[in-house]
Amino acid sequence: MKPKNWQLSVFRREQRSLFGEILDWMLTPLLLLWPVSLALTWLVAQGLANKPFDRALVYNVQALAQLVKFNPDLHRVQFNLPQPASELLRADDADLVYYQVIGPQGELLGGDRDLPQPQDEEKLSSYEVKIRDDEMRSSEVRVAYTWIQIASEKSSDGMRPVLVQVAETREKRSVLATEIIKGVMLPQFAILPLAVLLVWLALVRGIKPLSELEERIRARKSDDLSPLDEKAVPLEVAPLVSSVNDLLRRLKDSIATQKRFLADAAHQLKTPLAGLRMQADLAQRKDSSEEELKHSLKQIERASVQATHTVNQLLSLARAEGGGSAIDLQSCDMEALISEVLYDSLPRALDKGLDLGYDGVDTENKCRFLNVQGNPTLLKEMIRNLVDNAIHYTPSTPERTGVITVRVLVDPYSQALAVQVEDNGPGIATAERELIFEPFYRALGSNVDGSGLGLPIVREIAQRHGAAVSVDVAHPGQTPTGACFTVRFPPSANKFKTGIA
Repeated sequence: MKPKNWQLSVFRREQRSLFGEILDWMLTPLLLLWPVSLALTWLVAQGLANKPFDRALVYNVQALAQLVKFNPDLHRVQFNLPQPASELLRADDADLVYYQVIGPQGELLGGDRDLPQPQDEEKLSSYEVKIRDDEMRSSEVRVAYTWIQIASEKSSDGMRPVLVQVAETREKRSVLATEIIKGVMLPQFAILPLAVLLVWLALVRGIKPLSELEERIRARKSDDLSPLDEKAVPLEVAPLVSSVNDLLRRLKDSIATQKRFLADAAHQLKTPLAGLRMQADLAQRKDSSEEELKHSLKQIERASVQATHTVNQLLSLARAEGGGSAIDLQSCDMEALISEVLYDSLPRALDKGLDLGYDGVDTENKCRFLNVQGNPTLLKEMIRNLVDNAIHYTPSTPERTGVITVRVLVDPYSQALAVQVEDNGPGIATAERELIFEPFYRALGSNVDGSGLGLPIVREIAQRHGAAVSVDVAHPGQTPTGACFTVRFPPSANKFKTGIA
């Protein structure tokens, strides 16, 4: 049986050779022009071969025309060709020569009767010779002819036209044309392979810089990400080298970010893990009291929760980054995603005494459903991190209750969507509004435990959906000012299903 992928193997495109393709494009026109050159050479050779023999025909016609005279005694035109002249005219070893003299009344004055007469009716001036191709006794002939005017004393018009023709077969012409073609084309049989060889050598020399570039790249160490020298390659290869250098720079930055991320992650995990080990050692002491044992267990629980949260945040950030690959988009109901996050986060908010609420789309917009093109898992993770961040950093006291509001805003004109998470907490200083989106950064003076990964996850997920994240003051002029995080989606990411609310 044939393998399942046999159809793919049949239609799989083979790898092309740049050297072979350039060689094909250079040699193909050369080989195509060669037969064209043969045809043109043949036509030129025919013209060159005809010229000397045509001049001989013209000379013979003019010589025969001189022998046509009007005999006043006999009152008719006569053609007197001496026998030696006739033998000399036909003395040709290669070709047959025919001649014909037709009188003014159409009578044959001399020569061959079956020689075809010219088709044109125009009578030439005396001794003006024309040449044509014709056929005589199933053979191609070259014919020179002229009309001569013979004066007649008793003729009403005074002049009588006489046709003089000389024809010759084309054997000598063909032989001469063949010799010309041989003299021109035979050297080409030697020149053509030499030209192919020179083209091949030129291509080998031309692509040598590519081979040298390949050798330099292969000679590099695996950790050498320095840019390639763009000046050491031809201009045509410089854009490719520039693209490779750009890729090396991005790869170097990615590796540096990954190393920094792993170092920070190891540092963040080291603290809770060390606390776990220390509390476990304290709990195992023989002289530990019941109260000390309970305290150690609480500390172990707290450290394990912190470690679990940090690990989950690290996994969420890795999933959000996704190696730069495209995410699977589908229609997501933003209101439904927010409702799920609020339902999961409500117990934590109630434990801290926070007022967690949702401000939906204004009914005046008449939008019953609001869908966003995105990945529901990532979008839900983004909203969850914004809400968790607000719960984490918003204090709540009997005197002043902490309030967190999740809001969806709709622009009916541009069809843009924005998600806001607003709180009445201490707010974020202007100098730190960009830093808080860096991994493991935590605002100074907050005195709140955290991994510093929530907001970087939010920014990464937003960027992968083409959205932008910003933070502003929630309550200007008040103390505390609070914070308002806004995620703005582009209009192209939204689909509105309108209806009467």
